[in-house]
Amino acid sequence: MALIGLKATVFAAAAQLLAVAGAVLVLVWCIYFLGGLAWEATNKSLIFNIHPVLMLIGLIIIGGEAIITYKTLPLNKETKKVIHMVLHAIALILGIIGISAAFKYHNESSIDNFYSLHSWLGIGIIILYAIQWIYGFIIFFYPGGSGNLRRDSLPWHVLFGLFVYCLAVGNAAIGFLEKLTFLENSGLAKYSAEAFLTNFTAVVTVLFGTFVVFTVLSQPVVEDEHSYSAI
Repeated sequence: MALIGLKATVFAAAAQLLAVAGAVLVLVWCIYFLGGLAWEATNKSLIFNIHPVLMLIGLIIIGGEAIITYKTLPLNKETKKVIHMVLHAIALILGIIGISAAFKYHNESSIDNFYSLHSWLGIGIIILYAIQWIYGFIIFFYPGGSGNLRRDSLPWHVLFGLFVYCLAVGNAAIGFLEKLTFLENSGLAKYSAEAFLTNFTAVVTVLFGTFVVFTVLSQPVVEDEHSYSAI
């Protein structure tokens, strides 16, 4: 049952604008201000720059789109399930690559791993995200659970999925704060254009996550009445 009376498409439209803004901002930050992206480089910071780009565009934005599309696309449930599953798979893969980039940067720069709250939460979130995807695939797609199992699992699947997603959004904000703190401790002016852009990107990230949640809690797009299934 929807907790918000407005149509999901209203919140989804706002989320799309924020998604574009967030993607542009993180790319401008990492390419223009931080020097670019590279998997192999003598400047190891370019390896790290892959991390915020893929975590925001992959895990947060594409992961959010996977949630939004299931609530807003005027398609039958089977089609929406496939879109939902594929987008989450892409988000998960990009998230894993993004985390791998952070490990690669640390290892090649002789920096310890798992010393911060951001890293602890990050590895936990990606594991929970993977578990959620695997469970959803087995129960709701292939081989598929019984009708009763799917009906009983659905509320928990939605709740747990939103929990993991909100954790990811919150941890992304922590990540922006952590990186900005490192940059400021290395001489970046606290009121510089880069500092403002970094903070603004974090704000856009949180707002995008908020509108994703609002979309889930709002009125869905009406489906074909013959398309109903347990999910």
